[in-house]
Amino acid sequence: MNSASERFYFLLNRFLNKSIHREELDELLFLLDTLPKEEIDQVLQAIYEETLVSPLLAEKLKSEEMLKQILGKKVARPISKRHSLSLYVKLAATAAVLAGLAFGVFILQQKNKPLNLQTTNTAPSKESDILPGGNKATLRMADGTTIILNDSPNGLLANEKGISIKKIADGELIIDAGTIKNDETPTQRWNTVATPRGGQYQIRLPDGSKVWLNAASSLRFPSQFHGNERKVELSGEAYFEIAKHSNKAFKVISRHLEVHVLGTDFNLLDYDNETVVKTTLVNGAVKIKRGTQAKLLKPGQQALLHRNETITITDHADIESEIAWKNGVFIFKDASIQHVMEQVARWYDIEVEYTGVRSKKLLNGSVSRNVNLSELMNMLAYTGVNYEIRGRKVLIKN
Repeated sequence: MNSASERFYFLLNRFLNKSIHREELDELLFLLDTLPKEEIDQVLQAIYEETLVSPLLAEKLKSEEMLKQILGKKVARPISKRHSLSLYVKLAATAAVLAGLAFGVFILQQKNKPLNLQTTNTAPSKESDILPGGNKATLRMADGTTIILNDSPNGLLANEKGISIKKIADGELIIDAGTIKNDETPTQRWNTVATPRGGQYQIRLPDGSKVWLNAASSLRFPSQFHGNERKVELSGEAYFEIAKHSNKAFKVISRHLEVHVLGTDFNLLDYDNETVVKTTLVNGAVKIKRGTQAKLLKPGQQALLHRNETITITDHADIESEIAWKNGVFIFKDASIQHVMEQVARWYDIEVEYTGVRSKKLLNGSVSRNVNLSELMNMLAYTGVNYEIRGRKVLIKN
């Protein structure tokens, strides 16, 4: 074995014996992801053979059915003709357990370039580490009353003229419109739910439509939809699941776009600091408008509004990446460090500063949105990103 394989062998044994440290676990994840397949085979074969003489390891590895359950009955690597399924199940299961212990953080890789662990990064202590965002938002009602939703208990928050606003779970708000009496003149009363940087929230609108608000976003909506149109106003980013009402079109107004739908699922991103406005259609059909321009989207397509005011359509949008935030994950595919850190900054409520010439390398990988900032930055360090955390500022050193 070479030195890297020997280190992998040592760390894997420490993992199996439950004596591995946090830093060693990160290193083991890195080696699992970067060592050549042949070297991993060699180490796994050696450990597997040791089970014949080591009752402790044999006990840990003997139950193939248990390992399959941990793995979810999926093998992480293609099965080699030279090895049995049993050995690869052990390898994949070990990797799955490691990934689980690492809070679901998968190492980001820089495409077509070797990685270097020799970094000069500085991370905060556990006591001063920056926590991830969470379910945080404020509700501003039509009468001017402001409610901090994350501080409010579950249950009825307001009730006016038969329209109730309830917090039914942590991070979830429902507007129950009730009915309007025949002798009552409808009055449009507008409410706003706003998330801070580091916040997210889910709203169920009076018509049954669901909206997931990302960080630093706001949704303005009426307490009840009247007439033949359902209209809301968005700033930032949100994912919409629109309830179908054939006689009431749904319209989302953002800073730069209008999105018209009848019943569909889509993601709309319109932040001031982003270079493009993106509408990604998951199901159904939507029409987007900007001035005299109008485009019809089909499922799987994405519309991009550029700074020069032109709209372009991408036929095969990466839906998984675009809505990953809603599912509690960052997914980066050929993403610049600037694009990555824009999302990180909004979710962790931090400031990002760059030194030197901005890097043109592209990053690929997925990271849980539930880890502390230092853990996420540590994963980025494996791509060669040098950084320093100073309070709530991250300095990217190019």
